[in-house]
Amino acid sequence: MSRLSTFALHSISWLVLAGGLTFTSVAALSQKQQQDERAVQEFSTLADRLTLKLRERLSGYSLLTRSSAALFNASTMVTPADWQQFAARIKSGQSLDGIDSLGFARFISEQERHTHNATLKKNNIAGYTISPPGKRDNYGYVLYQANLNNIASLPSGLDLLTKPPLRLAMERAAETKKTIMSGKLHTATGTPSVMVLFDAVFKESGQAEQALYGWVFAIMNVNDMLSNILTGLPHPHSQWLSVKVYDGNNAAPAALVYQQGEAADTVSPLQQQRVIDLNGHQWLLVLDSLKPAAFTDNVPTLLTLTAGFALTLLLVLLLRTSLNTRIRATQLAEQLSEDIRRQETRFNQLENRFKTIASRVPGMIFEFRLQSNGHSSFPYASDGIHRLYGIHPEQVKKNAAPVFDAVHSDDMEELINSMHHSAHTLTPWRHEFRITSNDGRTRWLQGDALPQREESGATNWCGVITDMTYRKEAELALKSANNQTRHFREALDHVSSFIYMKDSRFRYIYANRAALEQFGCNSTTLIGGQDEQFFSSEVAHALRESDNRVLAGESLSEEVEIMGKDGRRIVYMDVKTPIFDDPEQQEIIGLIGIRTDITLLKNSEQQLRQLAHFDPLTKLHNRVLLSDRLNQAMSQARRHQQCLAVAYLDLDGFKAINDTHGHNAGDKLLMTVAARMKDVIREGDTLARVGGDEFVAILLDLKDTHHCKPQLSRLLQAAAKPVDMDGLELKVTASLGVTFYPQPEELEPDQLLRQADQAMYQAKLSGKNRYHLFDTEQDRDMRTHHESLEHIRHALHNGEFVLYYQPKVNMRTGQLVGAEALIRWQHPQQGLLTPAHFLPAIEEHPMAIEVGNWVIDAALQQIREWRNQGLELVVSVNLGARQLRQSDFVERLQQLLGHYPDINPAWLELEVLETSTLGDLAQISERLRRCRQLGLNISLDDFGTGYSSLTYLKQLPAGMVKVDQSFVRDILEDPEDLTILDGVISLARAFGRSVIAEGVETIQHGDMLLRIGCELAQGYGIAHPMPAADIPKWASAWKPAPHWASLAKTDRNMLPLLYAGIEQMAWIESMRSALDHPGTPWPQLSREHSRFETWYRQCSTEERAPLTRLSGLHQQLHELASRLHASHQAGQEQQASDEFQELCQLHRQLTAELERVLTPSSRSHHPAGIRPRLRTV
Repeated sequence: MSRLSTFALHSISWLVLAGGLTFTSVAALSQKQQQDERAVQEFSTLADRLTLKLRERLSGYSLLTRSSAALFNASTMVTPADWQQFAARIKSGQSLDGIDSLGFARFISEQERHTHNATLKKNNIAGYTISPPGKRDNYGYVLYQANLNNIASLPSGLDLLTKPPLRLAMERAAETKKTIMSGKLHTATGTPSVMVLFDAVFKESGQAEQALYGWVFAIMNVNDMLSNILTGLPHPHSQWLSVKVYDGNNAAPAALVYQQGEAADTVSPLQQQRVIDLNGHQWLLVLDSLKPAAFTDNVPTLLTLTAGFALTLLLVLLLRTSLNTRIRATQLAEQLSEDIRRQETRFNQLENRFKTIASRVPGMIFEFRLQSNGHSSFPYASDGIHRLYGIHPEQVKKNAAPVFDAVHSDDMEELINSMHHSAHTLTPWRHEFRITSNDGRTRWLQGDALPQREESGATNWCGVITDMTYRKEAELALKSANNQTRHFREALDHVSSFIYMKDSRFRYIYANRAALEQFGCNSTTLIGGQDEQFFSSEVAHALRESDNRVLAGESLSEEVEIMGKDGRRIVYMDVKTPIFDDPEQQEIIGLIGIRTDITLLKNSEQQLRQLAHFDPLTKLHNRVLLSDRLNQAMSQARRHQQCLAVAYLDLDGFKAINDTHGHNAGDKLLMTVAARMKDVIREGDTLARVGGDEFVAILLDLKDTHHCKPQLSRLLQAAAKPVDMDGLELKVTASLGVTFYPQPEELEPDQLLRQADQAMYQAKLSGKNRYHLFDTEQDRDMRTHHESLEHIRHALHNGEFVLYYQPKVNMRTGQLVGAEALIRWQHPQQGLLTPAHFLPAIEEHPMAIEVGNWVIDAALQQIREWRNQGLELVVSVNLGARQLRQSDFVERLQQLLGHYPDINPAWLELEVLETSTLGDLAQISERLRRCRQLGLNISLDDFGTGYSSLTYLKQLPAGMVKVDQSFVRDILEDPEDLTILDGVISLARAFGRSVIAEGVETIQHGDMLLRIGCELAQGYGIAHPMPAADIPKWASAWKPAPHWASLAKTDRNMLPLLYAGIEQMAWIESMRSALDHPGTPWPQLSREHSRFETWYRQCSTEERAPLTRLSGLHQQLHELASRLHASHQAGQEQQASDEFQELCQLHRQLTAELERVLTPSSRSHHPAGIRPRLRTV
């Protein structure tokens, strides 16, 4: 048997032992748990029995007190003798263990006390003194008492209501009309626990309810009661029982009313708790064992452990005996097989060693057999066959066909012939051949083997086949490289450039035929020579320096000047590059150079450069060189933060001289003027001729724009100086245009020249023979304006404009009365743009007319779409001033309306800006009247921002006046704006115009507008401008503020009071700002100069009567504000903060009173109903 099997059998025996002991322990533990559960169950039953007995006893006591109370209900008068007789019958009739006495406490009030005492005397009941003495509202004193067990009783005359535990129980008994148990009475140490049971007694009083007459009480001895109950519950282990009873449902030591047995140190698993309830008064019963083991039967557990251990040991002994027998039987068999394994191991080691050696030999080791019938096989082939052929040795063990299938078809016949020759002559076989691998690559192999003839006539070869692909390819590549080198040298000999090579020591190792001719030697003389042998020392030194750079890894291209044998300068372009020894370009072994004669090219370049950069007539810079110099000057100015000027000069009168005196005279004049101007400019400045009689000067290193003015004057003087032409005096002047660099925007050189050119034309227009400075700000504004116009024109043609619509409503009725069409630009890059981003650019441009016509057409089209959806809505569009001043404006408008014959013209409203009518008012009014005749509505927009002339209201046929939002926005903070708004509305209505207010941003704005009589409004507080598709949904969902419908217009006589409320609000907000931001001036508003006080002083005595409280609050507000100012000035910030909060509270009261006064229903003493609140802090 093996060691593993022996170990397994030993393990089984130990596992059996462990399992048996574990099972026995688990079984014993389970048995123990069952016994413990049985003990707990028995203990729980004992607790239930004790609880039941205790509840029955308490119920009996309750029945006793209720029957005693029935005695009073059945009799009109109960005497002490009657009570004693009743108690005696009860004591003889039933067991009253635990009840010490039974009594009655009489309930009387202080008023009934004297009458009650007289009644007692009348019925011969005397000797009672109520204690403790003193007057109280009610008394509940002990009147009757009968001792049943002569242990505990209460003193006669004791007022039980003075004892808190008893008073609480008595009151609950009277309330619930049930038996109520009192709490534990505090008695002397060592006395039994005493508690009292109460039942209330009621008597007829002639009222709806019975009157409280008193209480029957029973004094309960808890110790006697519980001891008696426990005696009736015998238990074999009663000496180990612990019984505790607590008054209440918590086991607090102070609430303990009974205890049997010693207190346990710890809570046992057997402990039981029960709650006993008597009409809401609870006891907690705690039953425990001082010795829990006494209640548990452990005999079954011990029997289980004994039996389990015995059976486990017996089973382990049997297994160990069987194990020893099997071990002895198997030892002999293992000894016999050990020798066999040792021999097999030696053989395997030899075989593995041979395979290892064979696998590490490059290529493959093989034994090849060729039988006389031509069949071939590889009895043995190492694993190298897989690396060479991609096949496994087992595949060719019986048939060598897979190896020969891989041989290249061109090499197959020669391979077979070599094998047959070796077999015939028994000479070593050595042959090179190609194979095609599985991946399609061609590989070169070399075979080497010795043949041996067998008796059967077969021939065996033992040898090796190796991979010689890399060596073969290298041989072929070397041969090819030699051929290419030879052809390459032959080709280089036909190149006219000088081609040469040097080694790392600057020695020539090759030169083509042209180079040899230059050096004047043959290749034998050149090879190994250096530059010092063929060039002057100066040239040789320059060549050596450049060679050093190339041998350091740098490629060079440079010009080399050499003096020829005839003294002529020859310029060569010498291109050199390093030669590396390896593909990774780590080691430089020499250099190769190509030297080309560029003498003719350099001469031609010099001539072309002169023609390309200089004016052939004046020898000044031409336009090309000017551009280069201007670029350099601008870069230098940016780098050194300096200023430069570009002056564009044109000769005045040159054309007349040229035409009159001929081109020769003109040329001479140009040369003379050019020379003079060149003399007056500074060194470093540039002067160029850019046209027939046009010149440009670049003036550098200017401190500022004024620094160049003397130089400009010198240029003008040089140009205006007369030129003598063969006794004839010729004279011209010059016009100069000047611009400067740098500018706020980065510019190109061409832009600077264009600016100077524009300025030059301005100089000519101004009278010639002067200079003009270019205005960059004007130019930038003009370019920006032109760009904006182009963008807007593109947007109009591409349909990028859209209309948004802002609803107009009647705030009181909630009716949607119209919508204003507002243009938006849906910009492809910037998103949705408001009119402020693009309309100012076309305000005075004809494109404004195109945009205006588009708006009208789009609005009419939208009216049609809404009408088709069942929504009839008046749409207003804004008319620009330029559009309105068109002579054919009405005709164009009529033409647009003609495209929509199904649209009522009254559904389109034209909003005319007040400022648009400036100019010919009569002409504008006539055009608007013609529009009214077409059926269109006219509205005067942004009224109040212009002249607000009565003439406009009188002559312009506008049915609607729209108050500008600038007067509406601040009416809640600025009483002046509210006064202006009220005046504008009154003025418009005086001329019979409807009024609508724009800029209504909050509910409070709407409240204020309705108070001053303006019901039509639009603004963000109602709706933001929205796409046309959203209008129907918004119209169906929008509801006005609920109180707007009932909000009455303020009487004009009360408007000053409304203004006063706004003034107070603004004043308090200013105080808040001064407190929050130190350094802010404190707002001043004296009470005497306030709007309210000014108005109040003008009121009559009768008018002041309803304003008394308002005036008092106003006075308090100003007094508190004065204290707040003093605290703030004294730096008492916390006190100032508290006073400001008090000020805000007082302002809210003042605002509420102000609302009451302003409300018409309040002033007429009728219910106010729903009304809005003024803004408060």
